[in-house]
Amino acid sequence: MTHEQGVYVGANPKVAFDQDFLVDQTTMQFDESKPGVDWGMSLVWQGDHYIVSADQNTTPGKLTQSWQVVAVQDIPLLKSGQMIAMGSCRVSGRPDSRVVAIVDYRSEQRWFDQFEGAWAYDYPSDSFKPVPTDHLQCLNPRYGLGLDGPPATATTPAAVTRAAPPH
Repeated sequence: MTHEQGVYVGANPKVAFDQDFLVDQTTMQFDESKPGVDWGMSLVWQGDHYIVSADQNTTPGKLTQSWQVVAVQDIPLLKSGQMIAMGSCRVSGRPDSRVVAIVDYRSEQRWFDQFEGAWAYDYPSDSFKPVPTDHLQCLNPRYGLGLDGPPATATTPAAVTRAAPPH
């Protein structure tokens, strides 16, 4: 939950989120065994923290898609050596694209297993819930590329040339 819940829930993420502050977007599966593109997550920089939103396509199967934010979760500012994993995690070995996590970056790990925090979108309650990290792993997208650190944008936000969107 976030104090920004009332600002964004019900809004179209393309309109609600300033595109200059949109960090990442990914699809989120309602059923991992039946991939689809009617759910997604958006990661947005807010000036002093991030938010992640669960977004639903309200016009599935239509030529023109319309999206709506259904839940928002605060994500704390990252510390040095951390990055955000989104849509690439698994719980007890099973994929779970609803998970967003703050991982401790280790270039030699294919699957991250050290976390600062993790949350998953819960469809029945239309909210993000904390995820126990005991059996959580998130894919390292930079594994095997010979890159020693997390992406610069993952640990240090880009310089803000204007104020963050109002809360």
